[in-house]
Amino acid sequence: MRDIRGIFAGWVFAAAGLFLAAMPNTAAAQTCNNTLIGGLFYGYVGVSVTSLAFGTYGPSAMAPQQSNFVVSVACTGGIVGGTLPPFSIALSAGSGSFSQRVMKSGSYSLNYQIYTSAVLATVWGDGTGSTGTVAGGSNGQATQTITGYGAIPAGQYVTPGSYLDTILLTLTY
Repeated sequence: MRDIRGIFAGWVFAAAGLFLAAMPNTAAAQTCNNTLIGGLFYGYVGVSVTSLAFGTYGPSAMAPQQSNFVVSVACTGGIVGGTLPPFSIALSAGSGSFSQRVMKSGSYSLNYQIYTSAVLATVWGDGTGSTGTVAGGSNGQATQTITGYGAIPAGQYVTPGSYLDTILLTLTY
């Protein structure tokens, strides 16, 4: 077994190392609905991300090492909550490409991927090529959680260390 761990702060998904920065589509806060009460809009779209931690990676395993993370999108900051507007979430390629994401430890690399579902069929990207984005906000709710799935392919005999990558999350609404 090779020990590969990541440590992160802020908007994260930690993995054998991933840092996820969340960016809304504009710098200005967006309202959750179009309800105007007393001349003020109530409820703004907020996003948070849990950690994705692969833990200790074993290259001799027969299957990919998997873990998941949760993106929460919610109406926040208002006295009166609203419903989420329709939105989509895209992820950047990070240090590698959408066909093969890469975590780094110095000059060493460890391949991994992020998927939109537990069957690991569609790469979560920006919608270009064969990647997909994840849509939400059509359920009439004030909060929605979306699970993302990470996998490190088996058989990568890498130097032990903390392998990191930076992924940018873009929430468009």
